[in-house]
Amino acid sequence: MSLRQRVNCLAGSALCLALGCGKGPPLQVLGDSTRLRASEPSPSVSPFFDGTRVHLRGARGETLGLEVRVTDGQERPVSLELARGATVSGFAVGSLDVEEPSSDLYGESKGRGRYPDVLDPVAGSVLTKDLAYFDIAIPQTTEPGRYAGTLRVGERVIPVVLEVSRARIHLEHAPLVWVFYAPRELARVHGVPDDDSPAELAVEARYYDLFRAHGALLASDLPLARTAARRDFMHDVKYWPVAVDTTTDDAIERDTRAFVAWFSDTGITPFAIPVDEPHSAEQKARARHIADVIGRAGGGRPSLLRGVTDAPNAIYGDSIDVYFSPAALPEPAAERRRTGERFWTYNGRPPAAGSMILDTDGTALRTWGWIAEKYGIELWYAWEGLYFSDRYNDRMPTDTLHDPVTFDERTHGGSDFGNGDGVLAYPGARPSLRLKALRRGLEDRLLLRELERCGGTEAAKRLMDRMVPRALGEAGRRASWPTAETDWENARNELLNDVEATCRD
Repeated sequence: MSLRQRVNCLAGSALCLALGCGKGPPLQVLGDSTRLRASEPSPSVSPFFDGTRVHLRGARGETLGLEVRVTDGQERPVSLELARGATVSGFAVGSLDVEEPSSDLYGESKGRGRYPDVLDPVAGSVLTKDLAYFDIAIPQTTEPGRYAGTLRVGERVIPVVLEVSRARIHLEHAPLVWVFYAPRELARVHGVPDDDSPAELAVEARYYDLFRAHGALLASDLPLARTAARRDFMHDVKYWPVAVDTTTDDAIERDTRAFVAWFSDTGITPFAIPVDEPHSAEQKARARHIADVIGRAGGGRPSLLRGVTDAPNAIYGDSIDVYFSPAALPEPAAERRRTGERFWTYNGRPPAAGSMILDTDGTALRTWGWIAEKYGIELWYAWEGLYFSDRYNDRMPTDTLHDPVTFDERTHGGSDFGNGDGVLAYPGARPSLRLKALRRGLEDRLLLRELERCGGTEAAKRLMDRMVPRALGEAGRRASWPTAETDWENARNELLNDVEATCRD
């Protein structure tokens, strides 16, 4: 055992002594942004359960996530039923054993332990001795009011009340988070050719629909022929990634003209990132050159946005249309947006934003929606969502259902590695608890927008400033947001109250 592992073990033991591990309530009901290791006690207080009754509250068009956690080790069936008001879907929950905490690249890890994350749909009751998960989807057509239901945990019957607000959100419209994937990876996992055939596109559609249902756009930057094959995926989106051939200037010009023409009548703006994360002056100059050639061929804003995963730099001049960098927000973004430049961000690491990894707090990805609304971000880039092979490190396919280490630079002399990095869904289009937490934050963002639409901009700003005082380029030395789900749910209830008081339509 390494020194770091011994320190983490001792820290975990000290935490257990302080909290009394295993001494939390034997039954607790939690939301979709709590993720506890198997060894951690359930919190004594829940924003949803007072020990005798479950109370849920949501807007029309919102999906609530609920975890039912039992810690007495006894297996029992768990079911949640609502006769009216919402549709309930149950999931069995699988866990992964983290033996080595993710490296500092991702911020602070919670340490070793068994982390729940894999969700398998279940028809009927969920048989479990630790955790069951439920989605409660409130249709757009549900009338505001209160609806009764029942939570059954073994022989115990617990009344449920669902309170549906007048507020209405549309999560699948204009998704905020762009999640990259490699089509060949899905083709390999599902045993179909990577040839844009109906069979391959049908596989991709399952994952595409899963991510859209959680407020995210699953898309890959591809050449024009492959992009066109995925035309059916391009609904209710503002931007779409494309791949420009950069082998020669002639190829750049040819592809630019072709993409501009193809997208001209779609209402969608394409964007390209020809050089990813340019670090050296030579790489930055290369990104500038490609951008200049795209511009000469009719690209550039607004027809084909030229992006770079870097902060603004004098070397780029006026040739970059989109900067993907947390360092650029709020400044110089606030000053330069008036020129038509766009400032987006990608991934997350505290204190700038919550991390995607498995061994961090459950609210980490919930922060993305709040941060995006606070800083006016139109698109948030998640580098991978279906990273089933560590191809950047020349590793074999990962057994993602059992091996939590998905990205590992140590195989070729590096030092960084991450548990669950790049995996927001599992083979078979199984969602993760982290994808649910991401959805929770994106729904919070839409509720903030609903309040702003009704004239409650100042109230929304006060809530955002309280929950995320500082992030991205103005973050301090430590994350400024709370990590307890209760704090976020209290803010969400205030938000719903403000929407009820302000919105009359």
